[in-house]
Amino acid sequence: MKPLTVAEAAEFLRLSRSSLYQRKDIPRYRRPGSRVILFDQEELEAWLRQGRISGNGEVDSASSPAIMDPPDHGRRDVVDISQPAVYHRSARYR
Repeated sequence: MKPLTVAEAAEFLRLSRSSLYQRKDIPRYRRPGSRVILFDQEELEAWLRQGRISGNGEVDSASSPAIMDPPDHGRRDVVDISQPAVYHRSARYR
């Protein structure tokens, strides 16, 4: 077991420190009576191998086959351009 601090774990996972605090699916430890959070490098590597990266459009292991092979319903997704554009307050998005 190689314990990592929040800064070291963030660098190892290539995430921000605030993401580590917010994401509860990342394995972590807290010393009793302390506010210090530690991460085990071996468990982080196992967590990465499982593909359990979800949220914000990232891949989750349960949904990865659906992303790789979308179901074929005999039709393609078609954008209907006959509808008028949606009004937006900013001219940049009109």
